Amino acid sequence: MSEGTNSKEKTGKEDIHVEDERKKSKDIYIIEAALFVSGEPISVNKISKSTGINRNRVVEILEKLKLKYEERDTSLEVRKTADKFVMQVSPEYAEGIRNLAPIEISTPILRTLAVISFQQPIKQSDLVDIRGNKAYRHVKKLEKKSLINCSPYGRTKLIETTNKFIEYLGIEADSPKEVREKISERFSPATFKDFFERKHSLD
Repeated sequence: MSEGTNSKEKTGKEDIHVEDERKKSKDIYIIEAALFVSGEPISVNKISKSTGINRNRVVEILEKLKLKYEERDTSLEVRKTADKFVMQVSPEYAEGIRNLAPIEISTPILRTLAVISFQQPIKQSDLVDIRGNKAYRHVKKLEKKSLINCSPYGRTKLIETTNKFIEYLGIEADSPKEVREKISERFSPATFKDFFERKHSLD
């Protein structure tokens, strides 16, 4: 076998290895995102079915994420409850969040708001695909609090954040597009924890 053939085989194996590593990293991000958007304890089977990732691989990644968040200096944690996992605010910070966020919005609704913020303008039908049917209730509550604006868009609605939302985050922006760009620069879509740490009142 020639040196050239050996070199090609080696390069091919290296490419496969790199691709495998990329897939592993992508799987971790997908499952982390699944925990985030769920907003409530979710089973391994449901994560596996929703993401298409092998169940054993899901369990492996969830345990790694749990350990990762335990080791990180962060207010979030990944906790196992019975046969389910949930991403939530650590108990020691929970009270502080309630004090810092004068507006009463549950974590699942805040996560729906985060999705809207990072992907606006977003069709309500697309939002429901991401967050599930609970998004309909969330949209109504967010619209009632004047944090989002809904306008007719064919058979669905087009959703954008409002000036009140901009004031709450304390950013300078004149349009939904600018809002999306600003928060993408300043905040992490995986946690959006800075959203909770703002001391702006909505009253």
